[in-house]
Amino acid sequence: MFPVFPDRKDNVEVGVLSLSGSASLPYTPKEMGRASLSRTFILYTLGLFAILGIIFVGILTKITWDAAHARAIRVTEAFFQATKRPFERAIWTVNADATLQLIRGLESLEVVERVWVETPDTGNFGEPASGPRQAEALSYTLNSPSTILQKDAIGQVFILIDRNTISYEIVSTVGFIVSAIIIYLLLLAVVTRTVFRRLIGRPLSAIVEYLSTPRLIEDPPRAKLMAGRADEIGILAESLQLMVQRRHLDLKKIQEYQTNLEELVAHRTEQLKLVQEELIQADNLAALGALVAGVSHELNTPLGNALMAATTIKDSTGYLRTELDRQSLSKEALENEVGRISDTANIIEKTLGRARELVGNFRQVAVDRQSEKKRPFNFDHIIRETLATLQPTIRKTSFEIELDLDADEVIDSYPGAVSQLVSNFVENAIKHGYEGIDQGRIRLSSQIISSKEDGDGGEPEKTVVFKCRDYGVGIPEKNLKKVFEPFFTTKFGKGGSGLGMAICYQLVTEALNGTISVTSEVGSGTEFTIEFPARAPQKAQTPIRKRVQ
Repeated sequence: MFPVFPDRKDNVEVGVLSLSGSASLPYTPKEMGRASLSRTFILYTLGLFAILGIIFVGILTKITWDAAHARAIRVTEAFFQATKRPFERAIWTVNADATLQLIRGLESLEVVERVWVETPDTGNFGEPASGPRQAEALSYTLNSPSTILQKDAIGQVFILIDRNTISYEIVSTVGFIVSAIIIYLLLLAVVTRTVFRRLIGRPLSAIVEYLSTPRLIEDPPRAKLMAGRADEIGILAESLQLMVQRRHLDLKKIQEYQTNLEELVAHRTEQLKLVQEELIQADNLAALGALVAGVSHELNTPLGNALMAATTIKDSTGYLRTELDRQSLSKEALENEVGRISDTANIIEKTLGRARELVGNFRQVAVDRQSEKKRPFNFDHIIRETLATLQPTIRKTSFEIELDLDADEVIDSYPGAVSQLVSNFVENAIKHGYEGIDQGRIRLSSQIISSKEDGDGGEPEKTVVFKCRDYGVGIPEKNLKKVFEPFFTTKFGKGGSGLGMAICYQLVTEALNGTISVTSEVGSGTEFTIEFPARAPQKAQTPIRKRVQ
């Protein structure tokens, strides 16, 4: 009936250290190699330098492009100024050969892609550029060399700068710089990785290897992990070793506790069972005490009536003796006194018969409750006998007992268990089922169900079904599964022991070898149902777990 403490063999873990005696790491060595701290540091460092290098190269490229383009314009303008006068004389004299020769001379410059001349009178010289490139050409005005027409425009020279030459120059310069940056980054990575591995990577790998030591907590290594290091890594290693030592001591204490745990649990469980048996016995004795009090109260009435009748007979016999001594007894007086004595004797017989019936019921119920022997008995009769002993208690209340008994057959089981079940159910319904309600009814029903026949072709097996139904407050769903647990009561500290339904569960499952279930609805009442074989085995089988609907 009491919970059994299971053996706890679970490992107690602290961080990545297991008190079971071995260290567990979240990564395998191969995975740790792919995600090592040094590799991550190098990747982040190189990535940051690469981003800064890209930004630097972009800015350098823009500056170099602008400088090269400006230099190309300056060179072109210088050559043009040197050939401007010859251009003006050739155009003025309409000397096409000289003009083309000057154009080819300008196009021979490395930074010039194309040159052409446009005049309003003599036409164009050279091949003009087409499309958007034409708008990018440099334009210079040619004036007339005549002194009379000085400063009069005679045409325009267009010079297109060669972008490919400038781009090649820039690519060469930037490529050299980028190569230098890449070489610098590679050298930086090698140096940084070497220094990092020496100062941080290898010490951390040693710590990881230390944590991977088999049975680290049970048998920790005694050698100092980072001897001679007083920096952060050394402090970390020393703290880790101290933590392992503490866990080693904790594990030894836990192992000592586990050694004595089973014995301690068995001892405590045995003590709890003894306490439970004592509480159940005390509850039974209390029930018998209440039964005795009720029966004594019931016996008071018939015994009082019998005493009054005996007094009446004594008075009649004294009167007759007095009359006989005086010799004045008449026939009529004698007949009256004899009739009075006869009526009084009938009263005594009835009252003493009632007293004998009460004593017989009490004796049978008391014997059955204190006896654990199996015997044949009529199921409905034992219910009526038990209810007769409960009448003194029931009469003090406004509750009614409704009977729907249909099990008037002799069964071979344990009458004491049945009697105690009936008493517990009725008392539970009055105390808890109608809590806060002054009146109500309790319905008891019984029937015997015939099931399949045994293999030898004998009589069919019979099952007794007994139900106790009240129409009171009901049981909340959260408490329904706890009804049969020992010491569970909603009147803790108010006289409730919490053993009534637990005793019922034990009697049904262990003594009667049956099952017990309960259904309830708040506001509509509760119904308990027990089912057990009409022919109980001599020894109780393994109890069937309760079913709660």
